[in-house]
Amino acid sequence: MRRCLPGIAALAATVTPAPASAHAFAERYDLPLPLGFYLAGAGFAVALSFLGSFLLVRPGQIPRLQIDIRVPAVLSGAARSAVRAAAVILMAAVIMTGLAGPPSPTQNFATVFVWVYWWVGFALFTALAVDLWTTGNPFRVVTEWVLRAAGLDGVRRVLSPIFGWIAVAGLLAVAWLELISDSAENPRALVAVIAGYVLLLVAGAARAGTASWFGTADPLTRLFGLLGRMAPLAPGPDGLRVRLPGSGLVGLSPGVPEAVFVIGLIAIVLFDGLSETPFWAAILDWITRSQGLRPWLLDLREAGIDILKLIRTTGLIATMLGAVLAYLGLATAMWLAVRRALPLRAVFTGFAASLMPIAVAYHLAHYVSYLALAGQLMVPIVSDPFGLGWDLFGGANVRVSLGAISARQTWWIAAVSLVSGHGLSVLVAHAEALRLLPDRRLAILSQLPMMVFMVGLTLLSLWILAQPIVA
Repeated sequence: MRRCLPGIAALAATVTPAPASAHAFAERYDLPLPLGFYLAGAGFAVALSFLGSFLLVRPGQIPRLQIDIRVPAVLSGAARSAVRAAAVILMAAVIMTGLAGPPSPTQNFATVFVWVYWWVGFALFTALAVDLWTTGNPFRVVTEWVLRAAGLDGVRRVLSPIFGWIAVAGLLAVAWLELISDSAENPRALVAVIAGYVLLLVAGAARAGTASWFGTADPLTRLFGLLGRMAPLAPGPDGLRVRLPGSGLVGLSPGVPEAVFVIGLIAIVLFDGLSETPFWAAILDWITRSQGLRPWLLDLREAGIDILKLIRTTGLIATMLGAVLAYLGLATAMWLAVRRALPLRAVFTGFAASLMPIAVAYHLAHYVSYLALAGQLMVPIVSDPFGLGWDLFGGANVRVSLGAISARQTWWIAAVSLVSGHGLSVLVAHAEALRLLPDRRLAILSQLPMMVFMVGLTLLSLWILAQPIVA
């Protein structure tokens, strides 16, 4: 879907004479200061957040900073039912318009809703506001209906270590679908993917139990569950809980597959950003010009393999493996810093959740222009969802305004969100260190490698995001 943005920009340019500002801009933005100044400032700000966290946060303080708001059971039950009903209706709308709507991905409700409003917008809403997915997951609702109709809705609960790795593989599959596969831009193919996904969920839930399968193996449930732990609002014991952003991540301590899942979230968006830089273009140029690789590439092309997709798939997997190895190196450094007071496995899993704010910050920074531009496509779509010439709400002739966001605004949103996200990750990691390590001195030592890692990741991510804007 994002690959259609140049087309969106071209169409809108015929109506609105404004500079394009998606992932690639028609005009580059000249920063008031050299890029190196911003990188140095961002790194310094993250380092300062490390110092501030140790001065301000005390053991057990973050979990106590929350307020529970009592909500009547009748009202909370009605709200849950409304969320579930809305989710199922939207899922039905995606399927109907995907099958019977216009074939163009920029004119079809299914593709625009799934990749713009759900994958980008709803994910950000879940992390920055409240988790509605756990309550209204339409895939779980439909799965429960199917199992109930088939008489397979028993209380079976089977847990397996492999379930966590199934979630990791599922996350990689979703990333491949969005970033590489042509199915993401084909409304009919997208519906087929949704149907296949539901069948897999039904088969898994029938074998392991609904709670076990969705709680451990389903990548979307795990993804939105992690995002929801960042939100300032969450379900409380008697209603709604108001808490500090990110505090729900403290004490999570996932297993190894779950830790790899979190790292994978960062790796996926890093790869997406990296693939839009001159560095990636240079890699592609080297591959295509390599005399040693040319015979292999020709053979693969004659075998019907899409070379570009193969290269991008390899890059995606390599980026994910590289991120896991980098985090393993960080965990090892932290383990040595605390003089092996914790098992290496406990360090690897215990601090993984603290990286979630970085994943959310990068998601916002990387997709903000995409959301601002492609999100406008929904206005004419809802007025004519099936391409029949309707104008239900008077918006059928509305065109995309490229002035909705500029390269300058995108840069500042990216810079602020990245620094804020890394700072919050430092805070969460500090709280986790105080929880896991009884000695405050060891907790401080454990965070020295984390600070270096965070600063380096801040510089890398900000440099990647700057390339389509300033280069």
